[in-house]
Amino acid sequence: MDESLDEAIIHYVWSDGAAVPGHHPESVGEPVLLRRVEAIIADLDAVRPGENAEDLFPWSDREARAIATRHASLSEEAIAALRALLSWQWR
Repeated sequence: MDESLDEAIIHYVWSDGAAVPGHHPESVGEPVLLRRVEAIIADLDAVRPGENAEDLFPWSDREARAIATRHASLSEEAIAALRALLSWQWR
């Protein structure tokens, strides 16, 4: 598990004091790490609800976990941040 990537994803999505999940690239100070996070976020942003998206939370959880598996072994907290961002975008 890459703890710096996990933390960067969480900061990118939640930024300091953010009430709702969003895109906060300014919250990731290291350029190489930011590129890694942005690759994961781009994959997440490309997800579109299909027939399997009847219930938003289970669908966003499945999609966030699939993305986490493709990119890295992410912590539950980082997966939760991805899930929050995806479900917020499609609520």
